[in-house]
Amino acid sequence: MSEPITCPRRAEGFGHGEEGKDSWREDNTCSFCGSLNPAEVLARVEAGTATLGPTDKNYKVYVKNSGGDPFKQTYRNCPRDSACKGPNDCAHWVTRPMQETKAYFQHFSKEQCLKFIDLLNAKKLRLGYPGHFYVRPFFIAKPQPPAAEEPHA
Repeated sequence: MSEPITCPRRAEGFGHGEEGKDSWREDNTCSFCGSLNPAEVLARVEAGTATLGPTDKNYKVYVKNSGGDPFKQTYRNCPRDSACKGPNDCAHWVTRPMQETKAYFQHFSKEQCLKFIDLLNAKKLRLGYPGHFYVRPFFIAKPQPPAAEEPHA
């Protein structure tokens, strides 16, 4: 595991107040919410090995493999008769290859958001059907119409 982080989605859910309890796992996903690391999202998009799947949410995107190595997903697979008491007391972790995963935009730094916008504006994002976002990611402002010119006196 990597250095401890606090998943930004914690404040939105049941894990509020547990600072530094999360990390980027070996599969490059957040140990709390399962989001793919934004650095990998951007690297895969730039390499052309990921297609982004639009959602009706402004905070997440699906990331589909388009010719790169499969993504990985780590999860607990405890048998019913297991004596596991929680995620820190479980030896039943399994990692499997996946062709699609998710990324939560809350994990993106300001710089990564700007990089995402640059890739979008340069038409370097591969977007799945229908070829555009249903809902604009929360960090992308709605374009403003040009201001009307004041009449000259």
